[in-house]
Amino acid sequence: MKHLLICLAVLLVFASIATSQVIYNSASTAAEGYQRGLSGVINAQGQRNVANSQAAINATEARSNQIDNQMKSVNAFWEKNAIYNQHVQQEMAQVEQKRAFYLQKHGLKPLTPQQFDRTTGQVIWPKVLEQKPYDQYRNPLDQLFHKRSYEGALSGDEYMQATAALNDWHQAIVKQKSQYPGPIVDQMLMFLLSVKHELDDNLS
Repeated sequence: MKHLLICLAVLLVFASIATSQVIYNSASTAAEGYQRGLSGVINAQGQRNVANSQAAINATEARSNQIDNQMKSVNAFWEKNAIYNQHVQQEMAQVEQKRAFYLQKHGLKPLTPQQFDRTTGQVIWPKVLEQKPYDQYRNPLDQLFHKRSYEGALSGDEYMQATAALNDWHQAIVKQKSQYPGPIVDQMLMFLLSVKHELDDNLS
């Protein structure tokens, strides 16, 4: 009987140890699970922060590139515009040089006070240029010179209108040169060139 009691006691001790071991192992597994879950959350949050940071960097770089491209576009526009303006100025200077050379070569001068009244803008035309077929050229010029004398200058459109009238008149005389003696034709053309010279001396 005593031996049986001893055996039962030993079994109870082993059962108690085994139960304690199971409880300890279960507690240990729960702690590890919690730590692993927390670690996963931290890692996910870190990866998200990295992704957000990279996205912010990419957005900043894209905006910077956009600004750089805009600046390059603006600079290219103004550089192109400056080159164009410089080219126009060079061409205008060349035209002016050619005009001055032509006037000097042919001895052309502005109209004299006997040919042009700068106070009223009245042009005293040679009789041959006062013929009725030339009214369509002469009348607009008289009006524009009269207007310039009172307003001080012509507008760009008015200057172009006067220039067109002189050019058309010049061409009409060249076509009719067989109708007049050579010296008369030269006199007519020279007078028109002097009128053009007078017109160009007071551009607006």
